[in-house]
Amino acid sequence: MKRGREIIEVFEKSAPSYDGWYRKPIGVYAFRSEVKGLRDLLPSSGLGLDVGAGTGIFAQQLSTDERKIVCIEPSLGMLKEAKKRNLQVIAATAETFPLRPMIIDFAYMVTVIEFLPEPLKALRAIGESLKEDATLVILFINKESSWGEHYSKLAEKGDPIFSHARLYTLGDMCSLFERACYDPQEYLGTLTASPDEPGEEVKLVPISSGAGVILIKARKKRIRNPIG
Repeated sequence: MKRGREIIEVFEKSAPSYDGWYRKPIGVYAFRSEVKGLRDLLPSSGLGLDVGAGTGIFAQQLSTDERKIVCIEPSLGMLKEAKKRNLQVIAATAETFPLRPMIIDFAYMVTVIEFLPEPLKALRAIGESLKEDATLVILFINKESSWGEHYSKLAEKGDPIFSHARLYTLGDMCSLFERACYDPQEYLGTLTASPDEPGEEVKLVPISSGAGVILIKARKKRIRNPIG
């Protein structure tokens, strides 16, 4: 758990300035693209979780009168920023958040799984809170894309955040979903422009090695009662 504490401390220190990245051209492009992908895959109503919500910037954009979102985040500094957005927050890690079983309609994570010390444990914990037909959407950086290369280079240079990241391929994520007992239902890619020239056009595309991030919509596997 030492690595987990180190990662939380890194995000704690970055909390006051974290949203500044989303005001840069690369951040504006990434945010618009990722929000579009999430809106396409998330249900339009229900009670949901933004797991690893950070400052709540995505939850604020995705919340509506019909779609209520609770932010799960271990960094108190990040939660302080999320509260400024009048969001409901719970201080907890993805692996250990304290909710009753089968009460949540949907959950999502945005570039969070890259920083989880125990991603399999986290996916299973989320699954316990989801209703039988609830949706889980994972948005992750595609290791095999130019964006994956960009963040890998940042890590090599000692970036305080991405030096702690583990990037995944689509195959890695599908294997993780299988072990966590989820059935993938839909796939989308976005961030089709290079991080060096992010541009303004937002596209959602079929998954490919060129997409900077990939979104997977999945459901828990149904447990069949044994006959007899």
